[in-house]
Amino acid sequence: MLLRSLFGKTLRDLRWPTFWAGAAVFLLAFYFTYAFPTYSSAFNLQELLDKIPPAMKALIGGQLMDVSTVNGFLNIELFPFMLPAILGGYAIAQGSGLTAGEESRGTIDVLLSYPVSRRSLVVQKAVAATLAVIVVAVAVWLGAVLGAGASNSAVDAGDIAAGLVLATLLALDVGALALAIAGWRGNRSGAAGIAAAVLVVSYFINALAPLIDTIDSIKQVSIFYWYLEGDPLRHGLALGDAAVLAAVAVVLFAAALVLFDRRNLAA
Repeated sequence: MLLRSLFGKTLRDLRWPTFWAGAAVFLLAFYFTYAFPTYSSAFNLQELLDKIPPAMKALIGGQLMDVSTVNGFLNIELFPFMLPAILGGYAIAQGSGLTAGEESRGTIDVLLSYPVSRRSLVVQKAVAATLAVIVVAVAVWLGAVLGAGASNSAVDAGDIAAGLVLATLLALDVGALALAIAGWRGNRSGAAGIAAAVLVVSYFINALAPLIDTIDSIKQVSIFYWYLEGDPLRHGLALGDAAVLAAVAVVLFAAALVLFDRRNLAA
């Protein structure tokens, strides 16, 4: 049965949060692609974009964008920050609570009284949470493709998928960071707050890099650089960028395993 494993129990616990998060982003992506013909016929989107000051354009990710296509429109409206914020926020919420949530509820001792090691507990819960984040990302893809189909708009579904792969990896980075901090300190709110701050600061480093030389010299420390630099909605998946984001997630997850395994839970 599903509930005979910690992995299955975690999937069961996440089924409704994942459903509602997926439904919300499905409708959001559907709206943007479905409404694109209306926006493009009512406004000259490219002209409006060209009139935006460079600083503001950098913040919305529009410095190189062509909004005459659905993919270009999504590259302005959804992918630069809104989507990473949603996926990252969901990953942070789950990552910060996988162990610290059990501690705050007083159930961690009960779980560890079963024949399951601390590392196995983290692995099983993290894999289930990763699948939940992927499900939410797939919902975005479905919403975008179905919305474009409903409005008879041409859309490159493959490039949208490429952008979602990178967005998912970025979300897993901050989710793994939240998991590592929670495993180290046992404080869910603190872990979530730090991971969210890293997400926001990383965004601004990448957004302001073209405008400020000092920031430009350190832009590669930003996970948003590796997410957006290859412009996946126009050029497809850059394997090197994906590898960097995946490596960050793996390193942070390994740190989470070690930190939680070594911490004195009785402290």
